Amino acid sequence: MRPLHIAAALLIAATWGLNFTVIRFGLDEFTPLAFAGWRFLIGALPVLFLPRPRISWKALAGIGLFLFTGQFVFLFFAMQAGLPPGLSSVLVQLQGPLTVVLAALFLRERASAGQWLGLGVAMIGVLVIARSVEGETSVLAIGIALLSALSWAIGNLFLREARGTSVVAVTAWASLLPPLPLLLAGAMIDGIGPTLAPLLAPSWRGCLVLFYTVVPAMWLGYWLWGTLLRTYPAAKVGPVSLLVPCCALTFAAHLVGEPVGGLRLIGVTIVLGGVGLGIFGSMRRSPVTKL
Repeated sequence: MRPLHIAAALLIAATWGLNFTVIRFGLDEFTPLAFAGWRFLIGALPVLFLPRPRISWKALAGIGLFLFTGQFVFLFFAMQAGLPPGLSSVLVQLQGPLTVVLAALFLRERASAGQWLGLGVAMIGVLVIARSVEGETSVLAIGIALLSALSWAIGNLFLREARGTSVVAVTAWASLLPPLPLLLAGAMIDGIGPTLAPLLAPSWRGCLVLFYTVVPAMWLGYWLWGTLLRTYPAAKVGPVSLLVPCCALTFAAHLVGEPVGGLRLIGVTIVLGGVGLGIFGSMRRSPVTKL
């Protein structure tokens, strides 16, 4: 990679890593449904000047439902239930191995031995993490985070149709689907006041959270990621995703005092090792896939 693109990759990892701690702060300001709804409502604004990407409405709906709504709603509820931001970032990375499994089951794609081994290793790491947080964070929260990873993996199958299109345009147009159902559900479950909090009772902290999760994390992050994928083989860009949980753990340790050590550190290392095995197994099978 050229130095400028290396800097872009590091910026992506840092931006997305910090995003998990920002989400933790955001859940102090908003309910999970309201947070997700307003995030995607603002995130969809570029549709006002970006043409619809040349993919089917079915693919856009699948991306909006699974890659966006499911992934982030489950993530927000897991973190609200007490799952720390650093561990959340590690667990959702299971989307990589899970995508391989789903593609093998539903798209008849053959997974390599390394990819299956990576999934097995990662799941052992999840069990170690569950053991490490026993009595501090509910196993239910870990289960919800795994649902977030599963939803992300399902969304990846729909995302395949978007190869060759603008990542920013796909992101904006797929963001049209989540806001209305999420805000309506929030109004029914949490009440109108909490759901409309960004309008009725705005706070500087809430505004900063929404700004960060949309502008740097969504618009800038996906634009840079799409640029790298159009410039280099996916096999060269994919490993950058392993830096995200590393950055997330670092930021969470310094900003919210999340402990990382002992059995928990062992579990995190095993999960990331398993994800790494899956990524490098994919590299050998598909060295030139691009978006």
